[in-house]
Amino acid sequence: MRKDETVHVSDVVKHGLSRTLQSMIRLQLLTISILLLSAIAGVAQIRIGLFPQNEVNRLLVSPAEGKYYLLNSTSDTIYRFRSDDAVSLTANGNSVVAKSAYGLNDTLEIAFLIGSGNIPSFKTRVNDEKNDGIFYESLQVTAKENRLQLVNAVDVERYVSRVVMAEVGYGAADEYYKIQSIICRTYAIRNLERHAVDGFDVCDNMHCQVYSGQKHPTDEVVKATAATSGLVMLSKENDLVLSAFHANCGGQTANSEDVWKESRSYLKSVTDTFCLSSRSASWEKSIPLNEFLNQLGWKDTTFSDSWKWDNENRERYFALENDSIQTAKMRQLFG
Repeated sequence: MRKDETVHVSDVVKHGLSRTLQSMIRLQLLTISILLLSAIAGVAQIRIGLFPQNEVNRLLVSPAEGKYYLLNSTSDTIYRFRSDDAVSLTANGNSVVAKSAYGLNDTLEIAFLIGSGNIPSFKTRVNDEKNDGIFYESLQVTAKENRLQLVNAVDVERYVSRVVMAEVGYGAADEYYKIQSIICRTYAIRNLERHAVDGFDVCDNMHCQVYSGQKHPTDEVVKATAATSGLVMLSKENDLVLSAFHANCGGQTANSEDVWKESRSYLKSVTDTFCLSSRSASWEKSIPLNEFLNQLGWKDTTFSDSWKWDNENRERYFALENDSIQTAKMRQLFG
């Protein structure tokens, strides 16, 4: 696709991605270009921090597909896995203790789990959990203050397929999976420096995008990712767009400047009737009035018995008398 060709997401849903990508569409409100990744960045792998919010002290790893090796910080092979093998990795201060039933007992500064084969994958079991996770390719394990730090290096497209599976789930339309693949890929490449200080590119939770070892991509998701391989979205300024997405907007999105600090031409409030018929379009939660006012920090504000606040249009502030709070923070107050 040429750099100057543009597509609108709603048109992709209506007509199908393959047809849309063959034509140029002029937009009245915004312009987003879809461009091959190779034209803007040479990114082949992405490094994901696994379980960064958890206190991981012990990890059990074993091969799922392909052959696996355990290497140290100088890239020396210290262990070759057998097909029925598993290695226990435990944090000991700032070192990693590696043990197996077949005689491995070593203390490492850094442990690298490296796979070979067509699409190597490995199983993980964290701490005392009973369920295994399955991840692709390689894993770097370090320790800091008796906690393991896990970084999974994987091909970008395999990463995207996992994210799409985790974020969308089963039963979506093929074109929806394709659109979400482009959105997730764009978001990942745009945020590669988000966790640079932590030693990886992106995390595995909602702070970045959900990347789970529990949900394995279906054939439909894998095909959709492959069909859009390398495609990302650019703004009219030729920057990677901030392709933030949500589970449900309640019928209307917000302007980017009403949620974050910056105004973006492609993140303007729009009506979205699809959300109204989807799960979680509306919700209800009760909270004691005193607790609510304390969370707001409003001490002298009073509510009349007949007071009601209807956010029929996506307003920036929730206001009462002389007090106000940004509407985007209301969900946080309600938990």
